[in-house]
Amino acid sequence: MMYEIRKINGSEVLEALALALEVFMQFEAPDYQPEGVETFKRDIVQNNDFISNCQQGISPIYAAFDAGKIIGIIGLRSNRTHINLAFTKKEYHRQGVASSIFRYLLADLIKDNPALKEITLNSSPYGIPFYLHIGFEPLSDEQEIDGIRFTPMKFTINYD
Repeated sequence: MMYEIRKINGSEVLEALALALEVFMQFEAPDYQPEGVETFKRDIVQNNDFISNCQQGISPIYAAFDAGKIIGIIGLRSNRTHINLAFTKKEYHRQGVASSIFRYLLADLIKDNPALKEITLNSSPYGIPFYLHIGFEPLSDEQEIDGIRFTPMKFTINYD
């Protein structure tokens, strides 16, 4: 199945973040203490500075669309080297949606920054198998901050 993949525009940010919250609550929240769920909501979906940065394209979000609806997203911090959002709707899991978004995002980042060496992220327990599958490697054991459990990971870009 081929989906449209592109960077979203400002008017699509709230739809993208609603998807993030929906998928987070289904797949991540069960592994977290209530504090972690509140931290996610506070730092991402209720954070007006972050939302504004996404709407202005400072913190870009890339998405896959099926019939005009967002089905998966990967978002970056404003430094454009750290992924802070990666969610795919449940019914699209294991269909290559997130992998396709990641490949598109990677090509776009390299186009803008040909010297880019690596991309980092902090994986939830649920996300680790996916990130290992697309070539990320763990940088340390699992950590927990403000109730959010994560494993720091890195993707090294090879230009050969």
